[in-house]
Order: sequence, then structure tokens, then C-alpha cells
Amino acid sequence: MKKQIVISLVSKGRLRSDTLKLFKKKKLNIKSKGERDLIGYIKYKNTLIKCLFLHARECIDSLANGTADIAISGKDLLFNSEREIQKKIKVYKDLNFGHASLSVFCMNTWIDCQTMLDVSEIASDMLKKNRQPMKCSTKYRKLVENFLEEKNVKNVEVIDSKGATEVMARINQCSLVADISSTGKTAKDNGLKNNLNYYVKNIISAGKNNTEYDASPHVKFMNIFELVSSFPLINKNENFVNYLNPKVSLRIN
Repeated sequence: MKKQIVISLVSKGRLRSDTLKLFKKKKLNIKSKGERDLIGYIKYKNTLIKCLFLHARECIDSLANGTADIAISGKDLLFNSEREIQKKIKVYKDLNFGHASLSVFCMNTWIDCQTMLDVSEIASDMLKKNRQPMKCSTKYRKLVENFLEEKNVKNVEVIDSKGATEVMARINQCSLVADISSTGKTAKDNGLKNNLNYYVKNIISAGKNNTEYDASPHVKFMNIFELVSSFPLINKNENFVNYLNPKVSLRIN
């Protein structure tokens, strides 16, 4: 009798294309009825591999609920899931694609906002003036809340975004935006700047028989060394014109 393994793969975007390239490189050819078919099969030796093409979040869920044996998806989605889900999943290997960072953006008119300390001070002033906390919109509530707590940033309320997160600041629904970004182009086109990058470090993924195994994954943040420079620019758009003053800052987090 042939064994069957179920693998959940991301159904679209860069993760899909990079995953298919990896499978092709390993000579694992997925057979399906067409590009839009969301179920494919691989015959490998005495094993039948069933491939489910799902949303990236559904790949994590399918692994947690036992639908799939293996999943390829983003660690950001794993770390942003409920702790009970994280306990059921072990990170086996980091793949060399799909790199991006979870970044905090503010409007580029905030010329003096360069660090999380600046954010904390501005948030305190806003609370005194408006009697309500600064709002930060994101799809990654748990990641952002953990980061703000680690940086001791207070008076910032994290609100959930369901769609185009970058536009929330432009329509005055929030002051900060936190989103996964690889190039930052969408944020820049919407009048946002980012000097507040942080990166998700891999969790301990030792086997259960290893003395270093940790059954409760934790998010750890890497220190970054960054040179931030801004030059005299005029950022024009049909909806706004922003004047940026020259400023150079060197910081170590």
C-alpha cells in the first residue's frame, strides 16, 4: 500500500512561484488539471504526495488541525497565530526565499520621528492633548503588540486592518501603520516613511528529543544597525505634497 503525505502550499503570489521552483529543482513535479486547480499530486517512490494550494494563513491552520502533514508558509503568520496553534507546529527549516520584514510606518511629514523612543514621546503628547492613545493599524496584532511591549512603547493602541493597511494613515484612521514589507514601495506611494524596521528571528526548532526543545515558541527580535538619511525632497501626489527637510541620523538599537 502506498503511503500518502499531504502538503499545504500557498496558492498565489511570490511564495507560490518560489515554492514551485524549489519543487522543480528537487525533481518533484506536481501534476494537476491546470494552473487554477487547487489540488495536485506528486508520485515519489512508494509515496503519493497530495498538494493543497491554500491561502498562506490557511496553510498554517491546515497544519494545526491535522489536515496537512507539512506546510510551506510565512513565519509571520505562524507567530501572529494563537499560542495553542503555535504549540502544535514545529519549524523544520527556513527556506531561502520570501524574505520580508514587519515594518512600522509613519507619515513622511513626521520629520522628527526616527526611533521608537520618538514614537513613545509623540504618543504621550497625543494622549495629553486628545485624551486618547495613538492608533497603529496592522494585520499582525500579536507581533506588533509584542514589539511595542518589548520596546516599552506606551499609549499606542493597535487596531486591526482588514484590507489596504497603508491607506489607513492617509484617511486619518490611524497615525502608524505596521505591515509586512519587502520593498516599501506601496507605503512610499501612500506618503509613508519607514525608519522603524524590525525583523522576526527564527524560533528554536530543535526536535522533541533534544534537550533544547521548546514547546512554546517565542518571537525574538534581532538588533539592527542602520544608517538613516533624508535629503531635501518634495514628494508630490495628486492628493498631497510633502516637503522633507535634510536630516541624517545614526542609530543602534
